[in-house]
Amino acid sequence: MSYIFSGNRKVVDEDIKKIIQETTEFDVTTDISTRTKREDVLAFILQCDADALKQDIEAEDLEIDIESDEEAYISELMNKADEYAVEIEENLPEDLLAYYYAYEYDEDEGVIKTILVVSSDELGELKLREVGNRLITVVGD
Repeated sequence: MSYIFSGNRKVVDEDIKKIIQETTEFDVTTDISTRTKREDVLAFILQCDADALKQDIEAEDLEIDIESDEEAYISELMNKADEYAVEIEENLPEDLLAYYYAYEYDEDEGVIKTILVVSSDELGELKLREVGNRLITVVGD
């Protein structure tokens, strides 16, 4: 079990997982908090069904076709996953910060994989982003 402190309050990984599962389209696949090598950060690999994202793209009448411009289409899927991830941050307690980044489209599984890094607001957004960006290089391999 991973946890962080925000002020005097202990925040456990299960609390964050519950928020994600109850309020978003994401599933938590892996707790990667130990891979950050930090005690003040929780980190997860999430996945989101690509079909739901594709339906949103089609509903917006974006003129991007996977057949003709696969790279632009996948980029739009990743952007849409990041938009979905905003819901996570909106549902976290106010004293927590979140950094999220869609990093992979797994066509075989039909999912977009995203990392989520959460910390107390005491850490600061800049430092949290640095931790997240380092984690992307570790996870993306």
